[in-house]
Amino acid sequence: MKIGVLGDIAFEVSEKYINSIIEIKRQSNWKYAEHEIVKGKSRLQRLGRQLDTVTFTGRFVDYFCNPLSEIKRLKAEAEKKEPLVLVLGDEVFGDFVIESISETWQETDGVGNPRIIEFEVQLKEYF
Repeated sequence: MKIGVLGDIAFEVSEKYINSIIEIKRQSNWKYAEHEIVKGKSRLQRLGRQLDTVTFTGRFVDYFCNPLSEIKRLKAEAEKKEPLVLVLGDEVFGDFVIESISETWQETDGVGNPRIIEFEVQLKEYF
């Protein structure tokens, strides 16, 4: 069952394959300028909405996929430097670019290949 996509990369859970997201954090910010007033409280001026950021973590496990191939696929998408549509469930988050990818190899096999890779991807809204 597909639970979401980032561009052409699908995150899904099935009997034979798990490529899933563990946690998602979305941050929206609004910017204000503060103007000081003589003998009074400062005043705020709305400047506008800043670009959203999304951070998600996940895990690739060799029982269900090739962890190294999957992390390389994510990095290849980042190298394209193009906006990717982010969809999770029924929610279309919009266009985002990959700002960073970090990975942690949890376990390796007898020849040093990763059996489990945990990853974190940071995205920035492309507007």
